[in-house]
Amino acid sequence: MTLIEILVATAIITMMMVSVWSSFSSTLRVMDGTEKIQDRYAGIRNTLDRLASELSGAYLSFNRPRGETRHFTLFEGRSQGGGDNLTFSSFAHLRIRRDVNESDQTVIQYFLADDPEDSKRRHLYRRETNRLSGDLPEDLRRYAPAYVLLEDVASLEFRYWDVTRDEWLDEWRTTANDAQPDRLPQRVEIKVGIRDGDDGDIQYFVTQTVLPMQEKIDLEK
Repeated sequence: MTLIEILVATAIITMMMVSVWSSFSSTLRVMDGTEKIQDRYAGIRNTLDRLASELSGAYLSFNRPRGETRHFTLFEGRSQGGGDNLTFSSFAHLRIRRDVNESDQTVIQYFLADDPEDSKRRHLYRRETNRLSGDLPEDLRRYAPAYVLLEDVASLEFRYWDVTRDEWLDEWRTTANDAQPDRLPQRVEIKVGIRDGDDGDIQYFVTQTVLPMQEKIDLEK
C-alpha cells in the first residue's frame, strides 16, 4: 500500500467521522429543543390546572366578629393594563407541617410582575396566606411572600360570568358595595399569553372553571 493510498483512506475515514458527528450533534440539538418545548407546555398546563383547581374552591362567608369591617373572605378580580390580578379566599390551603395551627382556608393571589433582575421579563406570580387575615389585596405583600409560578408570561386575563346580567365582566369585586359584595361569579375564564421566542407572536392558552359554592356560608342559620 502506497503512501498516497493511505492518505486517501485517512481522508475518507475523516470525512465519514465528521459526517456522523454532524448528524449526531444535529439530532441532539433537535432532541434538546423538543424537550424544552415539552417542558414549557407542561408548565403552562400545570399552571392552568392549578389556577382552575384553586378557583373551584373559592367561597364567601358571613361569619366574622360583630362590628368587624374587614373582609376575611373576598373575591377581587381587577383589570389592569399591565396584566390582571386576582385575589380570592379558597378552601385550597395545603398544610405541610404536622399539627400546625392552620386550616384549609386561605387567601390566594395571582398577578403579573417584572423579573427583579431583568425588567424585560415578566412572570406569573402566586402569593398565599396560611390563614384568613382580613387584609385588602394590595396589603398582602407585607407579610405573604410571592413566588414565580410560570416564567416569561406576556399577558394574564380573567373574565367573570355574571349570571344575573348574562354576560362576561372584566372585573369582580366583593369588597365594593357598588360591585358584587355578596356573590361569586358562576364561572371564571383564564387566559394566559405566552410569547413564542423573544420577538415571536403571542400564543394564548384559555380554560374555564366553575365555582360551585355560590351561596355565602352562614353558620348562624
